[in-house]
Amino acid sequence: MPDSPFLNSRQPALVSVCRRRREVTRCARDLASVAYEAFCATHRPVYSRYAAARLGSDRLGEEAARAALRALAPLWASALTCPAPAAVSWLLLTGVVNAQDRPGREAVRGLLRIYADAVILHNRLGLPRRTAAAAMGLPPQQFDMVHNAALRAMRDHTEKT
Repeated sequence: MPDSPFLNSRQPALVSVCRRRREVTRCARDLASVAYEAFCATHRPVYSRYAAARLGSDRLGEEAARAALRALAPLWASALTCPAPAAVSWLLLTGVVNAQDRPGREAVRGLLRIYADAVILHNRLGLPRRTAAAAMGLPPQQFDMVHNAALRAMRDHTEKT
C-alpha cells in the first residue's frame, strides 16, 4: 500500500520533522560547545593558579589546567547532565595534579584533600568563597562547611604539636 494518499501526504511532514530534529541536534551541539568554551574561559585561570600552587610552577599549573579541561571535552555532554558540571571538572583537575605532584609534598599538611583544596583556593590564593566554591563545583554553603572544617582541623593539629 505504498501508493496510499495518506502515506504520501504524510511524507513531507515526516521529512520536515527529521530536518528540524537535525537542526535541533546541531543547535544543541553548538550550544554545548559554546557552554564548554565559556566554562574553560572562566575556570582555566583559577585552575591554573590552583595547580601552580600545588605543583610549585606556573608553567606546570597551566599545563595541568589545560590537560584537565581537554580531558573534560569528550565528557562535557555527560557533565552537563550532572547537578554540578564543575565538580566533574574539578575531579579531573585534581587527578591531573595528584599524578604530577611529588610524593611527600603536602599542600596543607595533615588535611584531607578536599579540605586542603578549600584552604589553598581561599586562603593561599585569596579567592572569594563563591569563586572558590564555583571552582570546586560546590554550593557556597557546602564550601563554607568544608573550609570551616579545614580551619578547625588545622587549629587542632597546631594545638597538638
